[in-house]
Amino acid sequence: MKKIACIALLALVFTNCKQNNSNEDLKPVTKPVNTSAVVKEEKKEAVKEDCKDVLVEMGDGRECILENTDLDKVYQNIIKNKEVEESDYFLKTIPNENKSVEINKNGLISIDYEITKDKVAITMNYEGGVTEVTLEKIKDTVKRSIYHYAD
Repeated sequence: MKKIACIALLALVFTNCKQNNSNEDLKPVTKPVNTSAVVKEEKKEAVKEDCKDVLVEMGDGRECILENTDLDKVYQNIIKNKEVEESDYFLKTIPNENKSVEINKNGLISIDYEITKDKVAITMNYEGGVTEVTLEKIKDTVKRSIYHYAD
């Protein structure tokens, strides 16, 4: 939510600055288009994300359906984009079998990985609660659920 608010605020400031410039100051700029870059962008498949916030007993959560991706990419994006606090302590890759990792830093006690076919459940055990991250492969989409529970 903070990211969305910051982006919206920056967009408003930017458009206001653009409106303050007079039309006389604005000159069209012509640049040759790099067609190879455009082609490369078209070949990439964009990940479509459909998210909703959910309320759970003693906590809150967010569920997203991600299209054109797989479990590994979604997992790496959680780490890269810090979609979960303390995701720095996640294993670099999804383990092949159930695993528990002791952390004992910043209030995070441990991270438990439960691996099943087409599903990864990650439980982050804190001194004051639990965060659950679930990644589930459903046909050509991945459902990413992140829930925060208080003790």
